[in-house]
Amino acid sequence: MEKFIVNMDEQHLFDFLLYHAYSKFSGFLVNILGFAVAIMGLLMYFTGKITQHQIAFFAVAAVVFLAMMPLQLKLRAKNQIKANMEFNQPVEYIFDEILGIDRVIGDETKHYSWTEIQRGVVTPKCIGLYFGSEDALILPKKDFGSAFLPVFEMTAKNLGKNHIRLN
Repeated sequence: MEKFIVNMDEQHLFDFLLYHAYSKFSGFLVNILGFAVAIMGLLMYFTGKITQHQIAFFAVAAVVFLAMMPLQLKLRAKNQIKANMEFNQPVEYIFDEILGIDRVIGDETKHYSWTEIQRGVVTPKCIGLYFGSEDALILPKKDFGSAFLPVFEMTAKNLGKNHIRLN
């Protein structure tokens, strides 16, 4: 059994939200669209079909497409830290190799059996354990302390290597 306290902050939540958004096909498409607008503008400019003033519109549109999602996610992280009880106070996590995971907020405990956890992801700053398509336990690596390796091994053993994605 391993226990640790998570103190979520905006930076770590943003890291996870970025991963979550860009790991989906829609996040990939937004980037492709931004780059396509930039390339199209450059091609049209160099072939003489548009002027310098018109290329500026393409440049602005490309920057908007590429910067819009990270800016929205930064704002979402900031708002969720303030509004969500799971993020704006310390949360204790208890990992048991057989029983699963307990999340303790104040005097409220929520249990997740290993069969409920569908997959795990490792981002640069967090580990996310999905128990639904959009629902995850978000665990900043900084809060694990000496429990990181035992928890990671326990999770890998229970989920199986095919259900953990390292990034």
